[in-house]
Amino acid sequence: EWKHFSSLGYSMRAAMGDDRETKRRGRVFDPDPSLFPSTWMPLRWLQIFAIAKAFATDPFQYRWCSPDSTEVIIPKLMRQYLVQLALGDEWHRVFLGEKRVGLGIVVIFCYFIALIWMVCTTFTIQSGAAFLLIPSILAAMISALVNVVV
Repeated sequence: EWKHFSSLGYSMRAAMGDDRETKRRGRVFDPDPSLFPSTWMPLRWLQIFAIAKAFATDPFQYRWCSPDSTEVIIPKLMRQYLVQLALGDEWHRVFLGEKRVGLGIVVIFCYFIALIWMVCTTFTIQSGAAFLLIPSILAAMISALVNVVV
């Protein structure tokens, strides 16, 4: 049943109260270190492509700096991208590296908010690029679920 995600299966059963396997194995949550990077790397590339697509949209309207515009949106989008990227990497370090579940929940919540904020800003520039970021939102929701269940 849990062939590919065996450690997640043990964690789910432990969270449901079945700790026979936990006592036998002596651990609750110990995922394969390559599991999360292998799933997040394609999503990171998709994020980069979506942000680049948003940056390439109508360069005369959306600029890095403009003296006649009070709201320059491209640097704002770049800041949001870097903030959500840093929070995603921090969650990986806190939850999988240090195995701090409580702090991991706080960090993944902040990451999720930053990701939604970035998608909204991207949508104002180019809706097609924003739709490319939807898989990242779904993956963040699944990661948050894994963090809460453990």
